[in-house]
Amino acid sequence: MKVTVLLSSYNGEKYIEEQLNSIFNQTLSDVSILVRDDGSKDGTTEILEGFAQQGKLCWYSGENLGCAKSFWHLLCNCDDADYYAFCDQDDVWDSDKLEIAVNMLELEDKNIPLLYFSDVRVTDSVLNVTSEHMVEKMPLTYPHSLIKNIAPGCTYVFNHKARELMKKYDCDRYGIDIHDWTAYKITTCFGKAVFDSSTHMSYRQHGNNEIGASKKGFAELVSAAKRFMNGKMTNSREINAKRLEECYGGMMSEENLHCTQLMAHYREDRKIKVELMKCRSFKFDGLKYLYFKILILLNKM
Repeated sequence: MKVTVLLSSYNGEKYIEEQLNSIFNQTLSDVSILVRDDGSKDGTTEILEGFAQQGKLCWYSGENLGCAKSFWHLLCNCDDADYYAFCDQDDVWDSDKLEIAVNMLELEDKNIPLLYFSDVRVTDSVLNVTSEHMVEKMPLTYPHSLIKNIAPGCTYVFNHKARELMKKYDCDRYGIDIHDWTAYKITTCFGKAVFDSSTHMSYRQHGNNEIGASKKGFAELVSAAKRFMNGKMTNSREINAKRLEECYGGMMSEENLHCTQLMAHYREDRKIKVELMKCRSFKFDGLKYLYFKILILLNKM
């Protein structure tokens, strides 16, 4: 099974060599690495060129697009493979990370889009473990993907059918906030997400992460409340639902299209808002469900 690792780099000279070495040491035999440098101004490209000269990876550079667009550029322009994996520049992978992901995906129906993701061990900048787990349990359904991204994209491994669907999403036309969340929504809409509760990588947090380990439980709700009070809460879920409706609406099942339209248009009509609040497709356990309803009432989805 051929796996292509997609890595977007930006000013990553401090950690990228250690991460790349962990990919070179994967137990899976057929692994290639494609890197897009997003306009680094440090020594990142020299490190990449050194490995390229050894035949260990391929890389190219481009204008600074930001993390999400840079990853989407990689996804759309890489050569075909059986599976693809997103990779951050500053983590360290266990040697069996890709093999475990591929083995789990091989047990699934290969005729549908598939996406694997796992939990992570969170570490500080020098890889001291600060938390053995980060991912909180939530239903792996398309409606719930419209609400929350469950796991960091650096754990994602997806099949060719998922990638072909993702390529239909033109990020220049529609815009894209977070590459992994977009990939998760597209795959769950048309296929299946597979979650591995074990950890197979060190998720390094060092203060300069593009997207870091999120707060959990009550702390997450407090953080969200502060963002709302400071006027920093956006309607990103609504905006992204509209993007998905425009791009994929004609392909969606009746149920998934209905859920997408509820999220996309809830502020336009009181009846739609009420229906979104009552829709059982979005129901889940805990305080976050109450928080979800409050966001709808406040027009902040």
